Amino acid sequence: MHDNSALVWARIARFVSERLTPALYRESAPLAVDAWEVKDEPVPFAEAVGQQFEPVAIGTRWGAPWGTTWFHLTGTVPASWAAHTAAGFDGRVEVVVDLGFLSGLPGFQAEGLVFAPDGRIIKAIEPFNNHVPVAVGPGGSIDLYVEAASNPDVGSDWSCKPTPLGDKATAGTEAIYALRRMDVALLDQVVWELTQDIWTLTGLMDELSADLPRKAEILRALEAVVDRMDPQDVTGTAGAARDLLARIEAVDGKLRAEIVYDDRGRPTDERELDASGKVVRDAEFSEDGSRKAFGT
Repeated sequence: MHDNSALVWARIARFVSERLTPALYRESAPLAVDAWEVKDEPVPFAEAVGQQFEPVAIGTRWGAPWGTTWFHLTGTVPASWAAHTAAGFDGRVEVVVDLGFLSGLPGFQAEGLVFAPDGRIIKAIEPFNNHVPVAVGPGGSIDLYVEAASNPDVGSDWSCKPTPLGDKATAGTEAIYALRRMDVALLDQVVWELTQDIWTLTGLMDELSADLPRKAEILRALEAVVDRMDPQDVTGTAGAARDLLARIEAVDGKLRAEIVYDDRGRPTDERELDASGKVVRDAEFSEDGSRKAFGT
């Protein structure tokens, strides 16, 4: 039998990067950004907020190697976003910060620490974790400080070549980062949860032995998700995609699941089998893809 699993996985990964990830935020709006560069070693919050901050624009270069720059983010959540809530949209307001991250690594480069105006630490900012939850709704005010460290990227190529960036005395003073994004954004909760489902299942699939049926079942379920979703309406079809994956996620790891799909990607039959191959439970699906009750 022809094995097209590598092609299917590439299709799934492409769908996540090109369709799901860009659809995480339904709306976004830029924040006003002011900055103050620390001349030497980092300073406490109380000292930093009393300094003279200057306006900066997205694209501005900042941060000498091993330096510290404070950013002050202010703005208002657009009042027009209330229409989404009124329409039943499942979302939450966040601030999204991209300091100009350089590589696909979770660290070993720029990073930040976010403060409330009263000095309370809210959370850290890193390449894979660059959102800040804010407890305000449409029309509410945003006021945050970010202590950003311009650590140089000295390890992304995994080499041991000599570099002047390892010491402040030889690293130079030229700015090595450029601000990429400082926005208030409206997260699509359902799309975000779908990305977590896919991330979890692909992680499980990577750990399973190639001879286990569950590995293939997960792959085909993820393929069915891509088939089911409308790339032009990710928000509108993400819920149905999550329903498909819920069936896979709910299967006991000690059991083997078999789900049969028709040529339109709709499930038609589902069986759970024990280690001996005996059918433990069996279910059929309605025309709309919803599962009927399991039988025994």
